[in-house]
Amino acid sequence: MQDHDLSILEMFGCLYEDLDIDKIEEKFVELVNSVFSFDRTALFFVKHKKEMLTGKLAKGFNREIVRTIEVPIKSDSLLVKPLITGIPLRHEGPAGDPYTELLGLKRFAMVPIVNKKRAACWEINNCGERDCPAHGKRWVRCWLVSGTKCGDGNHASLADKSLQCSMCPIFTAQNHIEAVEGVMLVDNSLTDKPIPDDVVTILSIIAHTVGMAINNSKLYQRTLDVSIRDALTDLHNRRYFNERLLDEVERARRYNEPLSLIICDIDHFKRVNDTHGHPVGDTVLRWVSDVLRNTLRKNDVISRYGGEEFATVLLNTDKVQALEIAEKLRGAFAGHPFKHCSIDVAITLSFGVAVLGTDSRTFEGLVAQADKALYRAKANGRNRVCTC
Repeated sequence: MQDHDLSILEMFGCLYEDLDIDKIEEKFVELVNSVFSFDRTALFFVKHKKEMLTGKLAKGFNREIVRTIEVPIKSDSLLVKPLITGIPLRHEGPAGDPYTELLGLKRFAMVPIVNKKRAACWEINNCGERDCPAHGKRWVRCWLVSGTKCGDGNHASLADKSLQCSMCPIFTAQNHIEAVEGVMLVDNSLTDKPIPDDVVTILSIIAHTVGMAINNSKLYQRTLDVSIRDALTDLHNRRYFNERLLDEVERARRYNEPLSLIICDIDHFKRVNDTHGHPVGDTVLRWVSDVLRNTLRKNDVISRYGGEEFATVLLNTDKVQALEIAEKLRGAFAGHPFKHCSIDVAITLSFGVAVLGTDSRTFEGLVAQADKALYRAKANGRNRVCTC
């Protein structure tokens, strides 16, 4: 086996080692660039909700320029053509496209990064053209190789594939924009080296594998999110919060950093459910969650700790700062009544604050002290902040 083949096998193995999308993409760019020795390589990914193709990673190109590129999917730019057709594009000579001119592209190829399995035409159609280069292949698809015998049996070059495939019902049934994660751009404009058809084919197969790996990563992340998040509020659940708090307590003790815990509870929440019904109570819980998210800092860990109870870990935060944050939260609720349809209800929360080191040096002790402070706040009239 040649070194080239071994490098490609290594590439496939490395792509499935990680479930982190960013790492998969970085390995893809590094390995493609090293195995095929292109002048430059870049990855562009689809933001489906915005209907944009955006630059993300680059090797050889100016990274900042690549990251500023945003191409509408519905535009006629060459960069989005592989998304629309689902077919690799190889181009030689000036492209007359503002984005390709910005990147200085003259001799380049682009392959779509497909995230779904695509069935082979010979398998679906029970094709009898056994001497077709795509027949019997599990990875190679008819639109990736030249010399195929599609439809009337005429041979077509790779450059003619886009038009031919656009009229094929099997191809069009499988090809849609949601099945494409993005586009890989490989470029030899600096050295003017040709990019052969067979290299484009190999890149397309690898890109399909990358797309599947990215899809697996997304499925894993969604499964993970379901296991660690509360379904109603989309905050972290108690199980995740306890595990994270334990880790943060150990880290804070190791590096002698401040750490605070806030546990809060909606005042008279049972009264809301009894008066307005549980659907309104659920809406209140989601509203409280949104206020917490929007008021707290991005690195603060928030969870739904119980029925109407919430907890927050404040990293690198001492008692003075924690009390200020808790008071800010209390005021955010007390100063803005909950309004839903014709319902206008004053919702207040009570807060208990505990600080690692000052109030307790253990995970269990910190939770107990914050809970004790919360009980004191509720016993002293609610809608207040208390600490140990």
